[in-house]
Amino acid sequence: MNCKNCNSRLSGDFDHFCSNCGERINANRLTVKSIVALFFSNFLSYDNKFIKTFRDLTLRPESVINSYNQGFRRKYVNVVSYFGLTITLIGLQFFVFRRFFPQLLSVGDLIENSVPVNDQMFNPETFIDNFYQYQGLLTLVFIPVYALSSKLLFLDSNRYNLAEHFVINIYTNAHFLIFWFVLSMISIFFSINYNVFSQFAIIPMLIYMTYVFKRLFDIKTFNAFIRVVAYYLIVLVVMLVFAAIIGILYGIYLGATGQIKPIDLH
Repeated sequence: MNCKNCNSRLSGDFDHFCSNCGERINANRLTVKSIVALFFSNFLSYDNKFIKTFRDLTLRPESVINSYNQGFRRKYVNVVSYFGLTITLIGLQFFVFRRFFPQLLSVGDLIENSVPVNDQMFNPETFIDNFYQYQGLLTLVFIPVYALSSKLLFLDSNRYNLAEHFVINIYTNAHFLIFWFVLSMISIFFSINYNVFSQFAIIPMLIYMTYVFKRLFDIKTFNAFIRVVAYYLIVLVVMLVFAAIIGILYGIYLGATGQIKPIDLH
Protein backbone atom coordinates (compact mmCIF):
# COMPACT_ATOMS: atom_id res chain seq x y z
CA MET A 1 0.00 0.00 0.00
CA ASN A 2 1.31 3.44 -0.95
CA CYS A 3 0.74 6.81 0.68
CA LYS A 4 -1.86 8.80 -1.31
CA ASN A 5 0.02 12.03 -0.58
CA CYS A 6 3.69 11.27 -1.41
CA ASN A 7 3.31 7.81 -3.00
CA SER A 8 5.88 6.28 -0.62
CA ARG A 9 5.61 2.61 0.22
CA LEU A 10 3.95 2.06 3.60
CA SER A 11 5.33 -0.52 5.97
CA GLY A 12 3.07 -2.97 7.73
CA ASP A 13 3.28 -1.05 11.01
CA PHE A 14 2.71 2.49 9.70
CA ASP A 15 0.29 3.14 12.60
CA HIS A 16 -2.11 5.30 10.55
CA PHE A 17 0.59 7.82 9.52
CA CYS A 18 3.09 7.92 6.66
CA SER A 19 6.66 7.82 7.98
CA ASN A 20 7.84 9.92 5.02
CA CYS A 21 5.41 12.88 4.92
CA GLY A 22 3.31 12.42 8.06
CA GLU A 23 -0.01 12.18 6.15
CA ARG A 24 -2.78 10.41 8.04
CA ILE A 25 -3.58 7.07 6.42
CA ASN A 26 -7.20 5.94 6.24
CA ALA A 27 -7.88 2.84 4.18
CA ASN A 28 -11.64 3.07 4.68
CA ARG A 29 -13.94 4.75 2.19
CA LEU A 30 -15.51 8.07 3.04
CA THR A 31 -19.00 7.81 4.52
CA VAL A 32 -21.59 10.26 5.78
CA LYS A 33 -20.90 9.02 9.29
CA SER A 34 -17.17 9.71 8.96
CA ILE A 35 -17.85 13.23 7.59
CA VAL A 36 -20.15 14.04 10.54
CA ALA A 37 -17.61 12.60 13.00
CA LEU A 38 -14.81 14.67 11.40
CA PHE A 39 -16.91 17.83 11.62
CA PHE A 40 -17.65 17.39 15.31
CA SER A 41 -14.06 16.39 16.01
CA ASN A 42 -12.42 19.30 14.21
CA PHE A 43 -14.87 22.13 14.76
CA LEU A 44 -16.94 21.48 17.83
CA SER A 45 -14.57 19.76 20.24
CA TYR A 46 -13.64 21.64 23.39
CA ASP A 47 -9.95 21.29 22.57
CA ASN A 48 -10.39 22.86 19.15
CA LYS A 49 -8.20 25.90 18.45
CA PHE A 50 -11.16 28.08 17.54
CA ILE A 51 -12.98 27.34 20.79
CA LYS A 52 -9.81 28.10 22.77
CA THR A 53 -9.15 31.27 20.80
CA PHE A 54 -12.69 32.55 21.16
CA ARG A 55 -12.81 31.70 24.86
CA ASP A 56 -9.47 33.29 25.70
CA LEU A 57 -10.03 36.40 23.58
CA THR A 58 -13.17 36.86 25.65
CA LEU A 59 -11.72 36.13 29.09
CA ARG A 60 -7.93 36.49 28.71
CA PRO A 61 -7.26 38.48 25.52
CA GLU A 62 -3.66 39.14 26.56
CA SER A 63 -2.97 35.39 26.48
CA VAL A 64 -3.90 35.07 22.79
CA ILE A 65 -2.31 38.34 21.70
CA ASN A 66 0.94 37.94 23.64
CA SER A 67 1.31 34.31 22.55
CA TYR A 68 1.15 35.36 18.91
CA ASN A 69 3.44 38.36 19.36
CA GLN A 70 6.01 36.26 21.21
CA GLY A 71 6.07 33.53 18.56
CA PHE A 72 3.96 30.85 20.29
CA ARG A 73 1.39 30.28 17.55
CA ARG A 74 0.25 26.67 17.70
CA LYS A 75 -2.12 26.97 20.65
CA TYR A 76 -4.51 29.48 19.05
CA VAL A 77 -5.94 30.25 15.63
CA ASN A 78 -3.46 32.61 13.96
CA VAL A 79 -4.47 36.21 13.51
CA VAL A 80 -4.89 36.03 9.71
CA SER A 81 -7.13 32.95 9.84
CA TYR A 82 -9.23 34.44 12.64
CA PHE A 83 -9.73 37.62 10.65
CA GLY A 84 -10.46 35.58 7.52
CA LEU A 85 -13.20 33.75 9.40
CA THR A 86 -14.64 37.12 10.40
CA ILE A 87 -14.74 38.39 6.82
CA THR A 88 -16.53 35.18 5.83
CA LEU A 89 -19.11 35.61 8.60
CA ILE A 90 -19.69 39.26 7.65
CA GLY A 91 -20.38 38.16 4.09
CA LEU A 92 -22.72 35.42 5.33
CA GLN A 93 -24.48 37.83 7.69
CA PHE A 94 -25.37 40.35 5.02
CA PHE A 95 -26.18 37.64 2.49
CA VAL A 96 -28.79 36.30 4.91
CA PHE A 97 -30.19 39.78 5.59
CA ARG A 98 -30.24 40.89 1.95
CA ARG A 99 -31.54 37.57 0.59
CA PHE A 100 -34.12 36.54 3.19
CA PHE A 101 -34.81 39.57 5.42
CA PRO A 102 -34.34 42.71 3.27
CA GLN A 103 -36.98 44.54 5.30
CA LEU A 104 -34.64 44.43 8.30
CA LEU A 105 -32.04 46.42 6.35
CA SER A 106 -34.52 49.06 5.28
CA VAL A 107 -33.81 52.64 6.34
CA GLY A 108 -37.41 53.67 5.65
CA ASP A 109 -38.17 54.06 9.36
CA LEU A 110 -35.10 56.26 9.85
CA ILE A 111 -35.06 58.52 6.79
CA GLU A 112 -37.16 59.14 3.73
CA ASN A 113 -37.05 56.31 1.19
CA SER A 114 -36.43 58.81 -1.59
CA VAL A 115 -34.70 62.16 -1.26
CA PRO A 116 -35.14 64.89 -3.90
CA VAL A 117 -31.81 65.88 -5.41
CA ASN A 118 -31.95 68.62 -8.01
CA ASP A 119 -35.52 67.77 -9.17
CA GLN A 120 -34.73 64.04 -9.15
CA MET A 121 -35.30 61.34 -6.56
CA PHE A 122 -32.28 59.74 -4.95
CA ASN A 123 -32.91 56.47 -3.09
CA PRO A 124 -30.61 56.13 -0.02
CA GLU A 125 -31.48 52.42 0.15
CA THR A 126 -29.16 51.91 -2.82
CA PHE A 127 -26.27 53.61 -1.06
CA ILE A 128 -26.85 51.62 2.15
CA ASP A 129 -27.06 48.38 0.19
CA ASN A 130 -23.72 49.11 -1.49
CA PHE A 131 -22.22 49.90 1.92
CA TYR A 132 -23.27 46.53 3.32
CA GLN A 133 -22.09 44.76 0.19
CA TYR A 134 -18.52 45.95 0.84
CA GLN A 135 -18.63 45.78 4.64
CA GLY A 136 -15.91 43.10 4.78
CA LEU A 137 -13.58 45.16 2.58
CA LEU A 138 -14.21 48.29 4.67
CA THR A 139 -13.38 46.36 7.84
CA LEU A 140 -10.03 45.40 6.32
CA VAL A 141 -9.34 48.95 5.12
CA PHE A 142 -9.82 50.44 8.58
CA ILE A 143 -7.55 48.01 10.45
CA PRO A 144 -4.49 50.32 9.92
CA VAL A 145 -6.54 53.21 11.33
CA TYR A 146 -7.33 51.23 14.47
CA ALA A 147 -3.70 50.13 14.83
CA LEU A 148 -2.29 53.64 14.40
CA SER A 149 -4.87 55.01 16.84
CA SER A 150 -4.01 52.54 19.61
CA LYS A 151 -0.29 53.04 19.06
CA LEU A 152 -0.75 56.81 19.27
CA LEU A 153 -2.72 56.53 22.51
CA PHE A 154 -0.08 54.30 24.11
CA LEU A 155 3.06 56.17 23.09
CA ASP A 156 3.90 56.24 26.81
CA SER A 157 4.26 52.46 26.71
CA ASN A 158 6.96 50.54 24.84
CA ARG A 159 5.28 47.20 25.48
CA TYR A 160 4.05 46.80 21.89
CA ASN A 161 5.46 48.10 18.62
CA LEU A 162 3.29 49.14 15.65
CA ALA A 163 3.24 45.67 14.08
CA GLU A 164 2.09 44.21 17.40
CA HIS A 165 -0.64 46.85 17.58
CA PHE A 166 -1.84 45.51 14.23
CA VAL A 167 -2.10 42.07 15.84
CA ILE A 168 -3.99 43.53 18.81
CA ASN A 169 -6.50 45.30 16.61
CA ILE A 170 -7.00 42.50 14.11
CA TYR A 171 -7.68 39.96 16.86
CA THR A 172 -9.96 42.23 18.88
CA ASN A 173 -11.94 43.62 15.93
CA ALA A 174 -12.35 40.14 14.48
CA HIS A 175 -13.45 38.79 17.84
CA PHE A 176 -16.03 41.51 18.39
CA LEU A 177 -17.43 41.07 14.88
CA ILE A 178 -17.86 37.32 15.47
CA PHE A 179 -19.71 38.15 18.68
CA TRP A 180 -21.80 40.73 16.78
CA PHE A 181 -22.56 38.20 14.05
CA VAL A 182 -24.15 35.92 16.66
CA LEU A 183 -26.20 38.79 18.12
CA SER A 184 -27.28 39.91 14.65
CA MET A 185 -28.53 36.44 13.79
CA ILE A 186 -30.46 36.33 17.06
CA SER A 187 -31.99 39.75 16.33
CA ILE A 188 -33.64 38.30 13.21
CA PHE A 189 -35.96 36.20 15.37
CA PHE A 190 -37.23 39.42 17.00
CA SER A 191 -37.62 41.26 13.65
CA ILE A 192 -35.33 44.07 14.81
CA ASN A 193 -34.22 46.47 12.10
CA TYR A 194 -30.46 46.00 11.72
CA ASN A 195 -29.80 49.71 11.20
CA VAL A 196 -31.45 50.44 14.55
CA PHE A 197 -29.88 47.46 16.30
CA SER A 198 -26.36 48.33 15.11
CA GLN A 199 -26.56 51.73 16.81
CA PHE A 200 -26.14 49.92 20.13
CA ALA A 201 -22.92 48.17 19.06
CA ILE A 202 -20.83 50.95 20.57
CA ILE A 203 -21.80 49.87 24.11
CA PRO A 204 -20.31 46.33 24.04
CA MET A 205 -17.43 47.66 21.91
CA LEU A 206 -16.47 50.19 24.61
CA ILE A 207 -16.79 47.58 27.35
CA TYR A 208 -14.74 44.95 25.53
CA MET A 209 -11.92 47.26 24.38
CA THR A 210 -11.68 48.78 27.85
CA TYR A 211 -11.23 45.26 29.22
CA VAL A 212 -8.62 44.46 26.53
CA PHE A 213 -6.52 47.60 27.11
CA LYS A 214 -6.74 47.19 30.87
CA ARG A 215 -5.32 43.65 30.69
CA LEU A 216 -2.77 44.30 27.95
CA PHE A 217 -1.24 47.41 29.50
CA ASP A 218 -1.90 46.74 33.21
CA ILE A 219 -3.71 50.04 33.70
CA LYS A 220 -6.73 50.98 35.78
CA THR A 221 -10.22 50.58 34.35
CA PHE A 222 -10.96 54.32 34.20
CA ASN A 223 -7.65 55.04 32.47
CA ALA A 224 -8.39 52.29 29.94
CA PHE A 225 -11.92 53.61 29.36
CA ILE A 226 -10.73 57.17 28.67
CA ARG A 227 -8.19 55.88 26.15
CA VAL A 228 -10.82 53.70 24.47
CA VAL A 229 -13.16 56.68 24.07
CA ALA A 230 -10.29 58.68 22.52
CA TYR A 231 -9.43 55.64 20.38
CA TYR A 232 -12.92 55.50 18.88
CA LEU A 233 -13.12 59.27 18.47
CA ILE A 234 -9.96 59.21 16.35
CA VAL A 235 -11.36 56.36 14.28
CA LEU A 236 -14.71 58.17 13.95
CA VAL A 237 -13.07 61.33 12.62
CA VAL A 238 -11.12 59.32 10.05
CA MET A 239 -14.30 57.44 9.07
CA LEU A 240 -16.23 60.69 8.62
CA VAL A 241 -13.50 62.10 6.39
CA PHE A 242 -13.44 58.82 4.46
CA ALA A 243 -17.25 58.83 4.16
CA ALA A 244 -17.20 62.44 2.91
CA ILE A 245 -14.66 61.51 0.22
CA ILE A 246 -16.70 58.46 -0.80
CA GLY A 247 -19.87 60.60 -0.84
CA ILE A 248 -18.25 63.15 -3.12
CA LEU A 249 -16.95 60.44 -5.44
CA TYR A 250 -20.37 58.75 -5.43
CA GLY A 251 -22.02 62.06 -6.30
CA ILE A 252 -19.59 62.51 -9.18
CA TYR A 253 -20.42 58.99 -10.35
CA LEU A 254 -24.18 59.68 -10.21
CA GLY A 255 -23.68 62.89 -12.15
CA ALA A 256 -21.46 61.22 -14.74
CA THR A 257 -24.01 58.45 -15.30
CA GLY A 258 -26.91 60.90 -15.57
CA GLN A 259 -28.68 59.73 -12.42
CA ILE A 260 -28.56 63.28 -11.05
CA LYS A 261 -27.89 66.59 -12.72
CA PRO A 262 -25.27 69.07 -11.53
CA ILE A 263 -26.77 71.90 -9.47
CA ASP A 264 -26.95 75.15 -11.38
CA LEU A 265 -25.51 77.82 -9.07
CA HIS A 266 -26.26 80.73 -11.43
